[in-house]
Amino acid sequence: MRTKGYLLRQWLALFAATLATLFLIALIWEFWLETLVFHFMGWGEPPDLDTAARWRFILTCTGFAGIAMALPGLLSLRLIWRLRRRYRELLAARARNNHLTRYDALTGLMNRRYFMTRLHARLHPQLEQTALLVIDIQDFQTINDTHGNTAGDYALRRIAGRLNSIRTVGDPLLGRPGGDEFVIALTGALSASELLDQARALQRQVRQPLVCGHRRVALDTTIGIAVAPQHALTADQLLATAYGAMHDARRAGETIRMQSDCLNEAQQEEAKRAQRLRQALDHGEIVPFYQPVVALESRDTVGVEILARWQHPERGLVPPDEFIPLIETLGLMPAMTRQLLDRAMRDVRQWPGTCFLAVNITASYLENEDFTAQMAALLESHGFPAERLEVEITENVLIERLGVVQQNLNRLHEMGVRVSLDDFGTGYSGLYHLARLDVDKIKIDRSFFEAEEIRQDNLVRLIIAMGRSLGMAVVAEGIEEARLAENLTQQGCHFGQGYLFGRPMPADALYDHLTRRSLETAQP
Repeated sequence: MRTKGYLLRQWLALFAATLATLFLIALIWEFWLETLVFHFMGWGEPPDLDTAARWRFILTCTGFAGIAMALPGLLSLRLIWRLRRRYRELLAARARNNHLTRYDALTGLMNRRYFMTRLHARLHPQLEQTALLVIDIQDFQTINDTHGNTAGDYALRRIAGRLNSIRTVGDPLLGRPGGDEFVIALTGALSASELLDQARALQRQVRQPLVCGHRRVALDTTIGIAVAPQHALTADQLLATAYGAMHDARRAGETIRMQSDCLNEAQQEEAKRAQRLRQALDHGEIVPFYQPVVALESRDTVGVEILARWQHPERGLVPPDEFIPLIETLGLMPAMTRQLLDRAMRDVRQWPGTCFLAVNITASYLENEDFTAQMAALLESHGFPAERLEVEITENVLIERLGVVQQNLNRLHEMGVRVSLDDFGTGYSGLYHLARLDVDKIKIDRSFFEAEEIRQDNLVRLIIAMGRSLGMAVVAEGIEEARLAENLTQQGCHFGQGYLFGRPMPADALYDHLTRRSLETAQP
């Protein structure tokens, strides 16, 4: 960070350069430029002044200019100092806030949320097994009751320091979920005996006496151990299994227990499917299919929605219902979304026209801190215009963590990306979100068109009128009949999507579809 001395030197240099410039301008004017200007303007000869008078004029102009600049310059310099100090304070406060959102204020260890995020990242590739140890301090409440909360906080800090200093056999993650519990994740090919030895070493470290008040206190621990992928597939499952082992050990009067029950046959089958799905993602078997979005007034294809399809080498095309839920459970949705967008932005170069790309974003990805940066990187790498990308989010996503979602949506709009509210009317707070979020488009869910005709017309007419009054475009999903499309057009719906205009199709089929439509439009 630059100091006050640096700013003062820069200000003095600028002040001196300005005075020197004014001095040179006055000098040139008095001894050369004044005569040329008078002759050019036809004013005759300039006043005949002696050299001393000319120098007095030059020095007077320079001096008064310096005096006129000094006070505003000093005030500006003082203001800059204050702004820089406030900026440093803001950066420090932001750093403290970021630290507090990730780390426990008392012990300095990772808090539960950040620990689970890191654990999830480790389990995502599952290249190596990961063991989770849940450590519970026995009878810790007696310290608080006997010696007070200050002594209890001191004991927790000392225990955290001891756990942090112990040498572990695997790459450790250490956190404090809360209370008198600690968690350690170890990644690597660790046998059961190695994990038990590690747990005993942790117990010995914690059992060393602590001085609380005027007494020395030795604390015992109960440790539960679970291993992924043998006992669990996800971070939440692994934590729950380790907690279960710890509670079983406590009920049995033991100090250490490792989860003994491996996954059952169904769970093993799910683990195989998860591994196969990861391979499919790595090998590019999950590809984008595109469903046309048309302008109802002209019936021109103006965009496409990106839909994931699994081209299995043996089973053929796998329906999304069979793999999308598992993709979400495994936390692979962000990676799949980026992969689909990357492929789509290459495909769109071959198509006629300027179709927009619409992609659905899940809640977990939309709440990711790197979401907007990853979208910006994709757009930049392909040179794809941001205004041709449309992000679709559902009402249920917005209900979960509205503040985080709103921040990311604002960043998307700053980039030029459009935002669409998908499945409108199926959530609980559609009107609330429309009033508070900067949404460009709403998509009427297909379920509205399955109701009775009179009720359908009234509901759809109301949604279209509401969207238009808020300055939003309206899209109707699930259009399969020409009569419904005509009715929606008359009601003022802007766009339509459904089997009437085209089923989801691969890139080459969409190219043929767009080419055929463009030729039909060009014919008189």
